[in-house]
Amino acid sequence: MKRHARVQRPKALFAPMQVDDIDAVVAIELDSFTMPWTAAMFRSEMQNERTSRLLVARMPHKGDIIVGYLAYRIVLDEMHIILLAVAPAWRQQGIARQMLGVGIDEARDAGCLRATLEVRVSNTPAQQLYYGLQFAPVGTRPKYYMQPTEDAMILWRDPL
Repeated sequence: MKRHARVQRPKALFAPMQVDDIDAVVAIELDSFTMPWTAAMFRSEMQNERTSRLLVARMPHKGDIIVGYLAYRIVLDEMHIILLAVAPAWRQQGIARQMLGVGIDEARDAGCLRATLEVRVSNTPAQQLYYGLQFAPVGTRPKYYMQPTEDAMILWRDPL
């Protein structure tokens, strides 16, 4: 009987997003969303240090390239996940799961007790990721997304 080799997941390093990272992040944003954030939007979010947190995922063994990012806000005792994306060539390798784990740990350390996000009703891969991290659907936001117009599922993880 043949033994199957265990798939080696790439090991990303996670760090706070810096201004110099924005061009790489915007490139991933353009590949990931129909209404992408601009560089100016990321710069503005980075200036709100009290409530905004932005992380990048880097591959140190691949020239330190940025392969993903996570943005969330701390609102009272809640983590509001606003953006999560991984570059197309790096998807399905566990990077988003690792990045969310780091973000959740950071939010918990900052006093967050629960987390929430919205996801397109058609985005099954993202939903499976979130369900695997103990998020659960609690409702919908009709016509939340544009281009194309689509409902959002509201997911919560409580407790964090």
